[in-house]
Amino acid sequence: MIPHSLHLANATVRRSQRLQRVCTTLTLTLLALLAGTQLSFGQISNNLIVAGSRRLHVSATLPAATAGVSYNGLISATDGTAPYRFRQRGLPAELTLSEKTGSISGTPQTDGQFPLQVYVKDAVGDSRLVFLSLTINKEKQSIGISVSPNSVNVGSGATAQFNAKITNTSNTAAIWSVTKGSVSTGGLFTAPVVTTDTSVVVTATSVADPNKSASGTITVAAIPASTVALEVLFPPTHKRQPYYNEQSYLINNPIVSGANLRVEWSAIDQGPGASPQYDWSEMDTAVQTWIAGGKNVNLIVWATSDGPGNTTTPQYIFDNLGQDNYTMCDGQQMPNYFSPAFQIPYQKFMAAVVHHYGSNPGIGYIRFGLGRGGETNPARGLGREQQCTNSFENKWGWTEKAWINYLNSMLNYEASLRSPKQLMVGLVGTNLLKNAPSAAAATAVAAHIGFGSRGLNALDMANYPNCTSDWCDLFEQYLGQGVPLELQTIAGSDPSGVGQTGSLVSLIPFAINHHATVLEIYYCDWLLAFDPTYPGHNQYGPAYAQVLTQAAHAPTR
Repeated sequence: MIPHSLHLANATVRRSQRLQRVCTTLTLTLLALLAGTQLSFGQISNNLIVAGSRRLHVSATLPAATAGVSYNGLISATDGTAPYRFRQRGLPAELTLSEKTGSISGTPQTDGQFPLQVYVKDAVGDSRLVFLSLTINKEKQSIGISVSPNSVNVGSGATAQFNAKITNTSNTAAIWSVTKGSVSTGGLFTAPVVTTDTSVVVTATSVADPNKSASGTITVAAIPASTVALEVLFPPTHKRQPYYNEQSYLINNPIVSGANLRVEWSAIDQGPGASPQYDWSEMDTAVQTWIAGGKNVNLIVWATSDGPGNTTTPQYIFDNLGQDNYTMCDGQQMPNYFSPAFQIPYQKFMAAVVHHYGSNPGIGYIRFGLGRGGETNPARGLGREQQCTNSFENKWGWTEKAWINYLNSMLNYEASLRSPKQLMVGLVGTNLLKNAPSAAAATAVAAHIGFGSRGLNALDMANYPNCTSDWCDLFEQYLGQGVPLELQTIAGSDPSGVGQTGSLVSLIPFAINHHATVLEIYYCDWLLAFDPTYPGHNQYGPAYAQVLTQAAHAPTR
């Protein structure tokens, strides 16, 4: 007979086996139901309905991956007993799941949709099985950039156009930089002026991906050491003028670079009704006299007079301006420069000058006066005479800022002419024009227009570096920028050393030592140096001849 206790034990075993079979069946059924349930990438859930412990919660942060790009994802467990252990099936070989932290990392190489099974178990044996999905996108093409040309040779101060080609992005913008010289936002490189051959690197960097850049190399050829150009200012052009015949002392003088001739607007422009409107015959004759002697001729164009009256501005301009747009200033009839009735015909005349003389090999530079005479001062008497000041300021809206805007506009127009000849501008600073010289110089240099001052005098040496029209500081600032730096004495010199201008014996070395590359010397001072019949030659001529000869052989600094 089997003891009752044994019957009880056997019954317990059988019930346990039946319960185990039932649980196993339920588990397999649940797994089969969940096999088609996935958590989409990037979705976070802390309540996954999965097989395993009801107490243990699993969440997943699985953003989309990209083939060839480093990846990080995370499987997390909560509400169990730490530490947790993580295992997986289905990840591509390049990705790994940390058993201790649940982090997924690596760099996948194959794109596609990857079903995952992740098994999580806590410290007391509770576990959970989750079914997930990881999307791996195709590899993105990296941004490419190249610069053309790869290498180029240019001369000092010359330009070269570089182009950037950027691929695999819709943003094809580039930021340009250069080790020396300058480069525009469009890739136009301007070489520095160098005395030895210099290597320069220009670089384009992708705006879409600042880590991507490409470079080109430039060899900038050195320019030979140049000497200061010495020009004869305003020699006589008619036989009836004093000392006309004495030009031979200068035309045949080897240290003279050329002559600066005044071109008065009214002397050329016969009015829009004339045919032809511009008569160049008299000017061409004066120019040819010096060119035939082997000298360059530089043209200083006057739009208004530099003395009493004003016969330099054509009369038809005043007629078109009307009485409200011209006024008297210090004995001169001055126009409203801001009026289109002045600007448009003067710009047309500028274009005509460049067209007529641009192909003449004997022409050096052209300096257009933008104010009184060949300068940028609007009028003598402005701020001092009531009628003049009232017209400029109250009628025409003149301020220093408005004048700077006018100068910049005219300089930019000059640049648009693309003159084959070097263009120049003469700067003037006054109590009313404290900022105008620096503003106009910046615009001029950017447009490759040379600049200078016709105010060189003895006070520049005494007050250095506070020179007339700030030329000392401006020459220092723009040294080596590829434009001429010109000086003209404020008037004929005082060889005795007294007076406003002072003696050329001290002025010329001072100008050269402070970077002047062009010196415009008044005709009378040249004659004093080299015409034995000129008054004062015996006393001052030898010293003047010596300083001018030394200047002609002095390298620019």
